[in-house]
Amino acid sequence: MKAEGGGRWDTGAIPSRQRFDAWQGMLQDVYGAWDVTLPATPDFNAEMLYRAVGGFQIVDCSCDPCGARRTRSEMARDGNETLTIQLVLSGTETFTIDDRRIDLGPGDVLIWNSIRPMTFEVTERLRKVSVTMPLSRLRSWLPGSWHSIESSLANVSPGAGLLSNVIGSISPEFLAGNLRNGEALTETMMGLLVNVLGIAGGEQPATLRAAQLLVVKDHIQANLANPDLSPGVIASGKRMSVRYLHALFENDNTTVQQYVIRQRLLRCRRELENPKMAGRTITEIAFAWGFQNSTHFSRRFKAEFGLSPQDCRSQAAAAAGRPAGAPAQRPGQALIIEASEADDKISIQ
Repeated sequence: MKAEGGGRWDTGAIPSRQRFDAWQGMLQDVYGAWDVTLPATPDFNAEMLYRAVGGFQIVDCSCDPCGARRTRSEMARDGNETLTIQLVLSGTETFTIDDRRIDLGPGDVLIWNSIRPMTFEVTERLRKVSVTMPLSRLRSWLPGSWHSIESSLANVSPGAGLLSNVIGSISPEFLAGNLRNGEALTETMMGLLVNVLGIAGGEQPATLRAAQLLVVKDHIQANLANPDLSPGVIASGKRMSVRYLHALFENDNTTVQQYVIRQRLLRCRRELENPKMAGRTITEIAFAWGFQNSTHFSRRFKAEFGLSPQDCRSQAAAAAGRPAGAPAQRPGQALIIEASEADDKISIQ
């Protein structure tokens, strides 16, 4: 992925004998290290319109039949960790990711990351639009399942249609320079992708209790910022007894308290890793997601993720190549230093 900037590139003014080298250089400059195979014809033609801002990149690429592979060697060479959503506009292409063959045609969507071995072969002149973002953002959104998301969406699927519409709307505006906040665009696309993957992979609950548990979890997700969100408040909001609420979560091998705390911690981690939140203190983020005690929050965070909130923010900043830059605690901001053993018994913090 390019660091910043953009432009237009094509093979039109390049002598035929030099086109392959020029194509290989451009492909690696925009997409990262690939071992490119020779184009199928000596009069190979390709065009590329690209732009990258704040870790967010869109490439509109057209090319004749060709191919390339990305192995462990190429991964080690560039160190890129990116996620790409690719929309095929015309032509055909075959990807092989971890020995799985994926045939792509117009309207199909492919989701791939740069840390998995893969090959591609363009079998018919192709035009595609690729949206590339930091893989770390997907890890923040889906910490437990980012590595196993669906790789492709057929053009007839609702998810592919939704992604196609959004990419089709964003890409011309972004490539024209009218959209300038790459970090905000990354969060928008990640949120959309997570919802699309839910549409593509969602299963209907097998029992009434499973359906009720999903409804309760949705209610909790919508109210995580409420510091008074307790089992009693949740049960009252869904018109059930506290005892029945606890029984629902027993089937999920967790408790109501554990689920709420984990979801709050995941939201906090996402914001700590989000560069747009660098101006907010750690305490502000924790309190915004329902925690009422900074010491309690830090202890819970480290127990869940194995590092402190500050280390989490610093590591994310280092991975993105920027200073952590979070301002110090604001003067006069009240903090509760001592954590009570009764915290979890009285309310979920």
